[in-house]
Amino acid sequence: MRFITTVAVLALLAACSNEQMYSAVQQNQQLECAKLPQNAYEECMRETGTSYREYERKRQELLKDD
Repeated sequence: MRFITTVAVLALLAACSNEQMYSAVQQNQQLECAKLPQNAYEECMRETGTSYREYERKRQELLKDD
C-alpha cells in the first residue's frame, strides 16, 4: 500500500510546486504515523512537523556545503 501511495505522489509531481509536493509527502507520512503505537506515533509526528520553510532553509544550507 505504501508503494502505491508513493507512486501516486510521484505521478502528481509534474503538476505540483515544491511546497505542495512537500506538503503531500508530509501528510502521507502523518497517515503512516497513525498506524503506530502511541509512543512511536508521538515521535513519528514530531519528525513530520518541520515546516516547508524550515526544510528549504536546511536544504539550502546543505547545498552550500557542496
